[in-house]
Amino acid sequence: MYKNHIKKLFDYLGAVIVLTMLSPLFFVVFIILFITTKNSVFYHQKRVGQGGVMFDIYKFRTLPKGTPILVGKQRIKIRKRVSRFARFLRTTSIDELPQLFNVLKGDMSLIGPRPVVPQEVELVNLRKKLGAMNVKPGLTGLAQVNGRKQLNNIQKARYDAIYAQHVSFKGDVMIILHTLPIIIERDGVRRFFEKKH
Repeated sequence: MYKNHIKKLFDYLGAVIVLTMLSPLFFVVFIILFITTKNSVFYHQKRVGQGGVMFDIYKFRTLPKGTPILVGKQRIKIRKRVSRFARFLRTTSIDELPQLFNVLKGDMSLIGPRPVVPQEVELVNLRKKLGAMNVKPGLTGLAQVNGRKQLNNIQKARYDAIYAQHVSFKGDVMIILHTLPIIIERDGVRRFFEKKH
């Protein structure tokens, strides 16, 4: 019952609450990007959704318009094209917050496998094979709280499949509670300010 009905309400109410709470942050980020970028503040990109259906994901723009889509180790090539402020948005995951609008639209869930670009063929195929495509992609997920970027594609797909097979309210709450500390401690604010520029 939760997976097919209550989760939708959970996602909608959660997205509304978070958007309301973070509206001042949205406004500040919007103004800074509007002043510092020559392109639009937001950008959309095709991602693979539930059942393999493509959808447009929303993010704050952190790369110049026309930057090629690179996956895996190739991503290191675009680091020099990222400004310090944009790098801060990326390392703290603030650039991902507009995806709350994807949740409101019904393209995504608060919790689920992270949506990937179609160019990540191996991961997409592994998810299909293991049954991880049966749920909506999420802002955060089981793989994100169990290693995130340290995981290889097989490990990510397995965690995604485990989540898809055992969706529950308790599980979603636990993933949410584990997500924020991980962003701050492992991938976010501390790393950004400790890194030499």
